[in-house]
Amino acid sequence: MEVFYNALRDKRDFTLADVQATALLVWSRLNLHDCISAEPDKWKSFGDLAGAVLMLQEYYQSQYLIDRNVWKIVGVEEGFGLKKEVKLGESRSCIVYWVGKPDLVVVENERLTPVDHKTVSRIDGYTISRYKPSSQMPGYVYACEELAKQLGYNSRVDRCIVNICSRSRPSDNPRSGKQKPRFIRAYPNFSREELTEWRRQTVDKCDRLATCIKTNTWNWNETQCHSFYNRPCDYLKLHSSTPSARDVILLADFEEGRAWRPYEVKEDDD
Repeated sequence: MEVFYNALRDKRDFTLADVQATALLVWSRLNLHDCISAEPDKWKSFGDLAGAVLMLQEYYQSQYLIDRNVWKIVGVEEGFGLKKEVKLGESRSCIVYWVGKPDLVVVENERLTPVDHKTVSRIDGYTISRYKPSSQMPGYVYACEELAKQLGYNSRVDRCIVNICSRSRPSDNPRSGKQKPRFIRAYPNFSREELTEWRRQTVDKCDRLATCIKTNTWNWNETQCHSFYNRPCDYLKLHSSTPSARDVILLADFEEGRAWRPYEVKEDDD
């Protein structure tokens, strides 16, 4: 998607031949062939590299050609927030700033709108409704409006576009007789009241986390966590041990990863 919409932003011609070249380039760059051994059945049903080319070609013909006529691309994979541009609020324990990296920011019908790409195993009757409530989508909405104001634009932002792609190609002959789409879009919208509630809840979460960090006291759910997604909790052994043994288990069974950063701040970034 990044290659698709960078071409649109830069007003470069982008053809079906470019789509195939993009699929080959990204497949190689991300070493996707090495992932086949992890879940061979899923990759087989997807169609491997040929399936990737087909999916992008279908997306190009069904979605991208429409977007080319109705979207003005404002940003592609542009991060925000690491310079504290978007303040949500503060509590007695902390000040909260929102950080993110929307896949796209577009102008559609004179509306400034963040866009997020999602892939799902298949599209069903509940797919569109899965993106509200959400913590991610109102964050994009609130941040886009705040950043636009800081740049001198009086833009009302009240919705996201969720660009959804099914990894499984719909059957050409479904039992119901009605063929399902492979690409759909959800448009979760958020009122001022909902955004205010989201900001308050987010600050409350951060306040609780700040307290946990400062006191080194971590509470967990002893029941639901164990069967979440019908599989054992990754921290079951840790939480089942005595308090004095937990530091040893953390060192033996877990690796500390690098803190995730959605983007890197460049010195010349405004």
